[in-house]
This record gives sequence, C-alpha cells and structure tokens, in this order.
Amino acid sequence: MVEGKESVLYALPFCAGTVTGIFICGRGFSFSESLYVTSALSMLLGLGLACAVCISADSTVKRFLAMSAVFCCGVFCWSVHRLTGISEYGHEDRGPAERITAPAAAWLKSGIDSLPLRDYGSNALIKALVTGDQSDVPLKIKTAFRDSGASHILALSGMHLAVIYLILSKILSVLGKSRKADIARFTVIIASTLFYSVMTGSSPSIVRAFLFILLRETALMTGRKANAAGILCFGMTVQCALNPGVITSASFQLSYLAMCGIYFLYPVLRDLYPAPVPVLKKVWDSAAMSISCQAFTGPLAWFLFGSAPVYFIITNLIAIPPTSALMPVAILAVFLHEMGICPAILIRAIDFSTESVIRCLEIICTLP
Repeated sequence: MVEGKESVLYALPFCAGTVTGIFICGRGFSFSESLYVTSALSMLLGLGLACAVCISADSTVKRFLAMSAVFCCGVFCWSVHRLTGISEYGHEDRGPAERITAPAAAWLKSGIDSLPLRDYGSNALIKALVTGDQSDVPLKIKTAFRDSGASHILALSGMHLAVIYLILSKILSVLGKSRKADIARFTVIIASTLFYSVMTGSSPSIVRAFLFILLRETALMTGRKANAAGILCFGMTVQCALNPGVITSASFQLSYLAMCGIYFLYPVLRDLYPAPVPVLKKVWDSAAMSISCQAFTGPLAWFLFGSAPVYFIITNLIAIPPTSALMPVAILAVFLHEMGICPAILIRAIDFSTESVIRCLEIICTLP
C-alpha cells in the first residue's frame, strides 16, 4: 500500500461526514429534535458498521465498512458539536481551546500594547503578527498588506509557529543525536510551541501547526518516518474531532490548503532549481514556497475575499524574513518590558523593522 494512503482513506470520509452533518443540521439550528435524531442515528449506524467490520472476512469489504463507519462518526461529531456548542441564547460558543487560553492571550496583547514604540500603529501591527488580533491595526496598514498580497502574514497563521519551530530546531541541534538529547529536544520544542499556542489564543491555523509539530516530533522520537500525507490527514482528523465546527473556518481551510501546497507541490518546484547557480538557492526556495502556497490557496482566497495579488512573490521575498524575525523578538521584548529590563536598542530595532516592512509594502502597492 502507498505510504500515507491509510490516513487519507479514513481522514477524507471523516471530514466528508462532518460536512454532511453541516448540510443535514445546518449551522443556524437551535436545540431541536433534528439534532438529537441525527446524532442518535449516526451513532447507531456507525456502531453497526464497526461491528460489521469485525465479522467481515473480505479485506476490501472491511475497508469500505470502516470508511463508512468513520463517515458516520463525522456526522455524529458535528451534530454533538451543535448540541453542546450553542449557548442558552442560541449563539455558538468558542472552541474549548480558545476559552481556556483566552486569559493568557489577553495578557500577551496587553503586554504588546504597553511596549514604548514610536507609533501605536507599530504596536497594533506587532499584536496582529504575534496574536492575530487585527482590531487596532490602522486601515492604511491593513490596506497595504491586503493590496500587496501579504494578508496571510498579518493574520495569525501556522507560519508563525513554524518560524519558532525552525529557530528552536537550529538552536537545539547543538545537543547532538543521543537518546537523552532527543528527549530534551522533544520536550523543549513541544513545551515551547504549546506555550506559544496557548498565549496566542489557539486559533485554528495555530492548532493545526502545533498538531503537525507534535506528530512529526513524535514520529522522529519513535523512530518512524514523518510521512507528509499521514501527518496532514491525521492532524486534520484530530482537529475536526476535537472541534468539528473548525471545518467552516476560513483560517482552517486556507491553512490546510497551504500545507497541501508545501507538502506536494513545493518539493517539485524546489527540485527544478538550476544547480549551476548556487548563490540564488534561497531566493529560489522562497519563491517556490510562495508559488506552492498561492497555487492551492489562491482560488479559495479569491472566492472568499475577491482578491488575487499580482506581486505576491516579491511581497513574500521582502516581507516574510523581517516579520518572521519580529515575532520572537517582540515576544522577548514583552517579557523583558514586563520585568522592567527591556533595552532601548531592542525597542528601536522593532520600530525600524515595522516601519520598514510597512514602507516596502506601500511601495509594492503603487506598482502597476
């Protein structure tokens, strides 16, 4: 069997069942008999199919029955989510992760607001980059990011957690490859990325990124190959099972589409690099990454937001490096400032970086 195929065979029916539950129950349903009937029928049918799997002798039939059972499980999870996720006033509540982590996220936002930057627009931009809260970002800055094709940078995405993961991996590589070093590396990476996920409010794309990191590091710790398709499908199934309502989120949809581009298209484009020109390798890789993500997310972004940036490759080449550096530096500045020991040079560096990014994007917006 093709590696990762089993994960696809069961992840897709589960997500299809969740979507079917949306159409059956409807997102606007209040408490009603329909939700109870749907949850009961899907549970009973799923259990019946699971029992049929156990007694079936044919492998093809067993697989079909198992996929059908997983499909029913998706319908059941959505209907239960609707029953438990509607408050007494009929409004959908936030997911459990967001409710638990809300105080920590509020503390981080308050700390970013208190940084003594020259322009409060810089504070608002840092807050959007680190936490995804764009409520205080001036319209001028939002427009520059949107028109230049950098909206995905301004919105909290898995890229933010990936940056922290890569930085930690580089730093911890000095520990070597012993078993104790692997355990220490696993512990620090998982604890740090979980801490960041908690502090930033656990948005769907951040939870997705954390699940991917957890699955990849677990596979490496247990001596198994970190298969891209397996990680993507298993992570999607876990996330939908924990909070089925997340499947309707644009952040969730764009995040997984971007990862499809990175996992399946980016390696192909990366390997097209002309070997005789090694100096431009990093530029080529960055451009290939941008094209891969845009190829998968572009159609949905156009459908949802009605925009398709022309200069997205230039934008990403210019904006991603400084904003990626800004995120960990800004978090460090918040903690140092709260302790009263934040050096002025660090604040000036953040000021210069934010102003430079905004100015570059404004120039890109003026291009024909």
